Amino acid sequence: MAHSMFDHTNFHSTDYVLSDGTRNSNVSAIKEMMYLTGLEIKKGKDVISLSVGIPFYKMPEQIRKYVSKALNEKINIDKYTFLTGMPELRQAIVKDIKNKLEIEATEEEILVTPGSMGALMYTMTAILNKGDEIILFSPYFSSHVEQIKLSEGVPVAIPLIPPKDKNDAYRIDLKAVKKKISKKTKAVLICNPANPTGAVLLKRDLVTLAKIIKQNGIFLITDEVYDFLVYDNREYFNIASIKELWPKVIRCWSFSKKYGMTGWRLGYLHTNKELLKHILKIHDATIVCAPHIAQEAGLAALSENIDKSINDNKKALEKNRDLICKRLDKLPNLFSHIKPHGAYYILPKYHLKMGSIEFSKKLLYEAGVAVVPGIGFGSESDNAVRMSFGGTPDEINAAFDRIEKWWKNFQKI
Repeated sequence: MAHSMFDHTNFHSTDYVLSDGTRNSNVSAIKEMMYLTGLEIKKGKDVISLSVGIPFYKMPEQIRKYVSKALNEKINIDKYTFLTGMPELRQAIVKDIKNKLEIEATEEEILVTPGSMGALMYTMTAILNKGDEIILFSPYFSSHVEQIKLSEGVPVAIPLIPPKDKNDAYRIDLKAVKKKISKKTKAVLICNPANPTGAVLLKRDLVTLAKIIKQNGIFLITDEVYDFLVYDNREYFNIASIKELWPKVIRCWSFSKKYGMTGWRLGYLHTNKELLKHILKIHDATIVCAPHIAQEAGLAALSENIDKSINDNKKALEKNRDLICKRLDKLPNLFSHIKPHGAYYILPKYHLKMGSIEFSKKLLYEAGVAVVPGIGFGSESDNAVRMSFGGTPDEINAAFDRIEKWWKNFQKI
């Protein structure tokens, strides 16, 4: 628990009752910062949060109306759905997959889940034995590592190669991937566009990576939450669209970010139907079904014509990206950054001799701005913090006004 912000001393006396997976994992740095921010707000402090990945936009009105009608008219709305999810929703998901990826999919390959996080946790539980390794790329999403640890697997992090020019793309270290694959390697996990960097990975790197995965007979796991958020007319390539990788592909997707539905906890898992039969055992023993009302909302999201809302939100987030880069550029002695081309996060490095937990706490307690310490995304990011630009321009400007004021005072010390 070396990078934890919590005081875990009260738990030490009960460690002997914990599983190895639970003992070796942490609450994510994102949730820890949410907790500390909540304590400050409870004390009456005014805090602006750049820490949480909640988009500024609301769920589209068409979905709200559809759900309201379903609540009033569907007599079974308060009952379980099928284990795999509503048939109508799974049919809509299959149609969406064919449109996006141009690959064949069937209802028997789809499991509706409580968010992509549920889909990812099912995946780890289903395929990992103790000591099995999963390769992922750092800076990584903190919860990915914790899910692997909870399943008693071993995360093997390979740093992405940062661009020399801050406007260019991160690269996959393909030589390192070849070296790191061992007899214990079970899968490669890809999050593209990436959280926390906003990196959009290059097609040529992903095609080469796919060949390595195929040659070694391992799984590909994809976290595709931000597949709709790519800026600057960059090419987005989904590695799961490479037909040769199937059937050893497990795709995890979420309605949360695209449709402003973070609180509805709805996503899906897409894999071959034989593996899905085993994943269903985990789903049945834990969740039973994603909330019925959330599934109705998901059906509306995929059935109603809301493309304009999504495109408008994307344009607004791209403007937010430009704004946060501009504000960071005004603090060259404090920050340096690589421009994100997707998602709504940026991971700027800071130029102070202190760890990222200490720096994050300074910004929280002294500036009233919440960010996430970079250590939560890999040890090499302990000189960085994650900032979300998913809020409003006013929130971003207000946060940076506070940071600029804090920095002026800090330099006087």
